[in-house]
Amino acid sequence: MKQTTNYYDLLEVSPHADLIEISSAYLRISRALAAENSPLPESETELKQQLLKHAYDVLSNPSRRSDYDAGLVMRGGETAGLDRSLHVEVALESSKSSPIRRLLTVIAAVMVIGMVMQVTVMFMSYQRAKAVMGEDPTSPAAEKVYLQDFYQTYGIRAASRAEADLLLADMRRKEQAEREDQQKQRLQEDEERKQRRFEEESRRLGAEVSANLRYAEQQAERAKAEEIRQKEEKERADKEAERARREQEINRFRGRTFQNEE
Repeated sequence: MKQTTNYYDLLEVSPHADLIEISSAYLRISRALAAENSPLPESETELKQQLLKHAYDVLSNPSRRSDYDAGLVMRGGETAGLDRSLHVEVALESSKSSPIRRLLTVIAAVMVIGMVMQVTVMFMSYQRAKAVMGEDPTSPAAEKVYLQDFYQTYGIRAASRAEADLLLADMRRKEQAEREDQQKQRLQEDEERKQRRFEEESRRLGAEVSANLRYAEQQAERAKAEEIRQKEEKERADKEAERARREQEINRFRGRTFQNEE
């Protein structure tokens, strides 16, 4: 690999190379560095891979590449010592803030604060538990620790351990009663939903049956009307046939009468 002076030299492409050429060069050089028979030491190989990755990130982003090219122009094309400045540019580029990096930083900070608070609370609880276990539960010191823990947990100041136990039992009883009420309410809501679904299904089936009955009645009426029409047609046909037969008989009778007169 030749002596590099900027990101283009590092990727072995021209300053006018397009994204396809830059991507191809990045893949080619990365594969060459990752090869097991690479003559470079492992530390130098890792450093060159990092520089190569950063050069590709900059040149493959149109906005960052434009800023980088502007920086090259401002430096007037100076190349002396720029190979060493790549390490500095990597650090500077990586330190630039972005919305995602800021969001990740905030999330990490919140997680760290939460972990610190959790560890602190666990440590304090451990210290109190240790103090209680090391002393007589009925001793004033143990009762004081217990009442303090009860206050921090439930926000209620009890005058004695017995009162705290009664309050705790009452709270648990109320919670149990509340859970039972919620369970009953859920069951009632389920029953109401089932009843509504049953009523809707019944109405749907009733409407469907009514529609089928109306259709059957209409079909029966049409069939009856067709039967009546066919019957009337048959009666008219029979009448026409009877009339034609009588006319034929009359004509034959007249014909015989005329022959006899002759």
